[in-house]
Amino acid sequence: MDQANGLITVRLHTAPEHEDEFNDWYNLEHVPQLTALPGFVRTRRYYCAAADIRYLAWYETKDDSVEGGPYFQGIVSNPTPWSLRIRKHYGENRERMNFRLMCEVGTAPQPDAPWMYIVHTDIPEHIVKEYNAWYDSEHLPRCVGIPGVLRARRYMAVTCTSGHSGPRYLTAYELTGPDVWESPAALQARKTPWTEKMRSLFSNTRRALYQLVAPSVAHDQAVKAQYRPTH
Repeated sequence: MDQANGLITVRLHTAPEHEDEFNDWYNLEHVPQLTALPGFVRTRRYYCAAADIRYLAWYETKDDSVEGGPYFQGIVSNPTPWSLRIRKHYGENRERMNFRLMCEVGTAPQPDAPWMYIVHTDIPEHIVKEYNAWYDSEHLPRCVGIPGVLRARRYMAVTCTSGHSGPRYLTAYELTGPDVWESPAALQARKTPWTEKMRSLFSNTRRALYQLVAPSVAHDQAVKAQYRPTH
């Protein structure tokens, strides 16, 4: 299986009366259509009732060049009739961001982890070098040592296409349950002087606990389902 060094996230929100069709569109057409494109590795979907934009599509790609490439942009520029109808439902309640993988600790869960905790933040430029060192050498290894934390990955945004300006850095922790992140072991792992210093410098921060609502669709699965990329 190809290494996923890129990530496209799409956050969307739709009114309750349109949710059934919205989910059908995603699961039956849009996810298979995109995941079959060259450069896509796998796709999952998540939901967070407490988030400002509740649905999250998580497209893992070979690298961050896929989002701006002709295959993906061809789909964006030439939506299907169903996609056009769904767009009317979510309107400006969307955010698309393109990321580059910076660090990964742990192994990919099999099957998918049922929960994912995301920290999305900005950091002052003068502290970026220390921020990266703290995350990679202390924070991620300590967090993946918490019972119930299966894997942690950290990304840096390359582009953002939406009416919202998302923070530059994203960290995702794959969890076995919704209570893992606030467990005594998790609170202790996050209690270090370096962590307290770095967290005090976060800005434009958003945190959310997402539940998996549609498991992984791999590129090969999508291709076998007879979806074909367009130029």
